[in-house]
Amino acid sequence: MINMIIQINLIAQQVSMADTLRSEGKIYVVVIIFLLILLALFYYMFRIEKKIDKIEQNKK
Repeated sequence: MINMIIQINLIAQQVSMADTLRSEGKIYVVVIIFLLILLALFYYMFRIEKKIDKIEQNKK
C-alpha cells in the first residue's frame, strides 16, 4: 500500500516536471538532446556493422 502511494507521488512529480519544462519551452531542448543521442547510437551501430562485414569478407 505504501509502495503504491510512493509510486503515484513519483508519477505526479514527473508530470509536473514535464509541465514546467513544456511551459518554459525547455522540453524542446530535452527532445533535441534525446534525438541527437539516439541518432549517434544508430550511427555508431551502423559503423560497427560495416566494420564487422568488412572483417567477415576479409576472412573468407
